[in-house]
Amino acid sequence: MAEPILSLRNLNKSFGPVHVLKDVNFNAYAGQVTALVGDNGAGKSTLIKCIAGIYTPESGDFIFEGKPVQISGPRDATALGIEIVYQDLALCDNLDIVHNMFLGREEKSGLTLNESAMESLAKKTLDGLSVRTVKSIRQKVASLSGGQRQTVAIARAVLWNSKV
Repeated sequence: MAEPILSLRNLNKSFGPVHVLKDVNFNAYAGQVTALVGDNGAGKSTLIKCIAGIYTPESGDFIFEGKPVQISGPRDATALGIEIVYQDLALCDNLDIVHNMFLGREEKSGLTLNESAMESLAKKTLDGLSVRTVKSIRQKVASLSGGQRQTVAIARAVLWNSKV
């Protein structure tokens, strides 16, 4: 079998006296869907937040593309090519689709936002995912259905050429 793109070894995370993750080992392979399943309170969300750099584990190793790495925050994770589509989708209702897809990573031209470049890339990404139900990529996210909102969150991860 191929080498995993992401391996977690003996990961541990506690919140006060509650040991949420204990010696967790996890592999994700390029080009494969990996399911993380378990009971409520089993630590699935905590594990994902450790991978995303939101939580820092007390111990354990991250191996990415065969090399040990440190993920000390969300920017470290995104720099590696790790993108997360959260259960709550993490979208801003008051922003349109384009601005949600680029939130925190806006294209700039000098001191101003490069709206045309962002719109073009957002449209290309949505077209690549065969999204046909959105009237305009300038729609506010608040006006979208649940499925459309989920599509925007997935498109945001795809836009950044995520590896995981």
